[in-house]
Amino acid sequence: MIRIIMQSCIFPYVRTKSSFFYDFSLTLELLQGLYLHPHGGEVKMKKDYIHKQFWNYVLPSMFTMLLSGFYAIVDGLFVGNAVGDTALGAINLAYPIQVILNATAIGLGIGGSVVMSRSRGDGKEDKARHAMGSTLALLLVCGIILSVGLLALHPMLLRMLGAKGAMYAQARSYIIVVLMGGLLPVLGNGLNPLLRNYGKTFLATAIMSSGLITNIILDYLFVFRFHMGLAGAAWATITAQGVVAVLTLLYMYARELKSYSRKDIVPDVPLVQSIVRIGLSPFGQTMAPSLVIVLTNWMCLRYGGDAAVTIYSVVSYVLCSAQLLLQGIGDGVQPLISFYYGAKKEDKIHILYRKAFFVTIAVSLILCIAVVLFLNPLTALFGISDAIFEGAKTAILITTVSFPFLGITRVTSAIFYATEKTRNSTFLVYMEPCLLLPLSLFALSFLFQLNGIWMAYPAAQLILCGIALFMKNPLHAPAALPQTQEQTLC
Repeated sequence: MIRIIMQSCIFPYVRTKSSFFYDFSLTLELLQGLYLHPHGGEVKMKKDYIHKQFWNYVLPSMFTMLLSGFYAIVDGLFVGNAVGDTALGAINLAYPIQVILNATAIGLGIGGSVVMSRSRGDGKEDKARHAMGSTLALLLVCGIILSVGLLALHPMLLRMLGAKGAMYAQARSYIIVVLMGGLLPVLGNGLNPLLRNYGKTFLATAIMSSGLITNIILDYLFVFRFHMGLAGAAWATITAQGVVAVLTLLYMYARELKSYSRKDIVPDVPLVQSIVRIGLSPFGQTMAPSLVIVLTNWMCLRYGGDAAVTIYSVVSYVLCSAQLLLQGIGDGVQPLISFYYGAKKEDKIHILYRKAFFVTIAVSLILCIAVVLFLNPLTALFGISDAIFEGAKTAILITTVSFPFLGITRVTSAIFYATEKTRNSTFLVYMEPCLLLPLSLFALSFLFQLNGIWMAYPAAQLILCGIALFMKNPLHAPAALPQTQEQTLC
C-alpha cells in the first residue's frame, strides 16, 4: 500500500503508511528544512533557503566529525587515568597505524560522495547509483587488504614509530586488536560521508553517537572494571565501530542497496580513478595529522624522552578534536557545493564558500578562547602525573595558536576537492607534512628545544594558510551568471 512516492535529496524511495521509517525519515527531512514541490514531489532548494541548508548540513557534520575523533580520545581518557603515562604514550605511538584505516575509509567515502552528488546535480541518476555501489565495494576490498597487510607489518611499523621496551609491548597489545577488526572502522568511517550526501545528516550523526556511547560504556567496563589495559580499550573501539558499520549498512540496504544490480556494485576503471583522485585530499587531511604525530614524536624522544611523548599525546588529543571539528565544516558543505558544481551554479558555490570561511574563523576563535579558559581541567582530564602537568599546559597553549590557520586551510581544501580541483586540494594537504612541518620542526627545535617543537605546528599552519588564501580568496566574487530555472536538489 503506497502512501507517498517522494524524491528526496538523495534517492527515490517508497514509504508505507504503517512504516516506522516513514515517520522517522519524514521527521529528519523536516528537521533539515527541505521543501516538497506540490507537483511531482521534488525536493526544492529555494534561493533564499540556501543559508538554512548550509546549517542543516554543516552542524551535523561538525558534530559527527567530532564524535569520530572522540573514539581515540575516549581511549586516552580511560587509559591515562586507569593504566598510566606509559600506556597513554603507547596509544599515541600506535595511533598512526590505526589512522591508515580511517584515512583510507574517509578518502574513498568522500571521493565516492563527491562523484555521487555531482552526478545528481547533473541529472545522471544511474551514474550516482554506480558511484555509491562502487564506493561500498572499494571499502570492503581495501578494509580487508589493509587489515591483513598492517597486521603482518605492525612490529616493524611500531619500531619505525619509535616504540621500544614497555611502550612497545603496550602499543602492540593495542594495535593488534584494532587490526584484527580493521574492516569495521573502514566501513564505519567510509559509509558516513555517503549518508551525508544522501541528505541524511541527522541520521549519520545519530548513528555515530550510538557508536561513541558504546565505546564509552565498553571502555569503562574493559579498562576500569575488568582491568584489560590497552587491549580492552582497543576492543571497545572496534566494537563501537562495528555498531556504526552495522547500523549504517542496515539502513542503506533497507532504503537503497537491495534494489541495486550487479553492475551498480562492480566498479569500472574510470570511476575508480575518479573516486581515488578526489579522495586523495580527504585521505591526506585525515592522514596528515598522523604524519605530524610521527615526526613530532621523533623530536620529542630526542629532546625530552618518554615524558615529552606523553605530553605530546595530550596535545595531539586536543589538536585532533579541533582538527576534526573544523574539518566538519568543509565536509558538511561539500554535498551542497558538489551538487551545485554539477548544476553549474557558481554563484551559489561562492555563497556557500564565503559562509563556510567565516564560520570556520568564528569557530576556531571560540575554540582558542575555550582552551585558555579551561586549560587546567582540560589538561587534568588525561590523568597525567604532576611532573609533566605544567609542561603539558604550556604545549597546549602554544599549539592552540594554530586553530584559525588550520581552519582556513581545511575549508579551502574541502572547497577544492568538492569542485574536483584535486591538484589544488592535494597540494594544500600534502605541503604541510611533506615540507612545511619538517622544516619548522628542525629549525625551531634547534633554536628553542622542546618549546620549539610545540611552536612548529602553528608556524607551519600560518605559512600554509597564507598559501591557501593566495589560491582561493573568499572576498573575490565570481562573474555573474545568467539565472536559469530553479535547480532541484535531488
